[in-house]
Amino acid sequence: MTVFDIPRMFVSSHGGWDELERVHPSVIKLFLLLVLPFSLVPPAMIEYAGLHYGSRFFPGAEAGSWAVSAAVFFVAELVTVPLMAWAIKSNGETRKVRIPYHDAFTIAAVAAIPLWVSALGLFVPNLAFVVTLAMLGLIGAISLVYHGIEAVLHMHEELEVASLTFTTLAIGILAWAGLLVLIFMPLLLL
Repeated sequence: MTVFDIPRMFVSSHGGWDELERVHPSVIKLFLLLVLPFSLVPPAMIEYAGLHYGSRFFPGAEAGSWAVSAAVFFVAELVTVPLMAWAIKSNGETRKVRIPYHDAFTIAAVAAIPLWVSALGLFVPNLAFVVTLAMLGLIGAISLVYHGIEAVLHMHEELEVASLTFTTLAIGILAWAGLLVLIFMPLLLL
């Protein structure tokens, strides 16, 4: 799988997903080559935004608060992807669908890409723009979860795929909201 395969993964259960399955990278490889590098984007952007225009949104927050916020967010991201994989696996098992952890991790890791990339919106000091990009990232993640479940888990019953996607996304949105809270906590407390 290359970066160029990712756009096709948003709209198809085959484009890019087939290549990812063919390569079948291990969980460790996915973590080191996909999760780790992409998870660096939001903390870097949080730090950038804090240093360049953070006082517009959090007047009392010091530079150190932004650094703490970025570091906490980074650690939370690294924990969230394996937790989302566990949620996908557990969610499938409640529906009598056996899901190997590797497959669940693959879906969780790929689905997080648009959320990580949406953090690049922090280059622009406009809250509406940042929120719009974050919402587009969320929509992208939803699409990737749906197509990933269909492709990686070889599920073709549309209602089953939609049901598993919906429950996974409910858990994912709660996790995403928790991550956003982690960004703001150090800024409000320090």
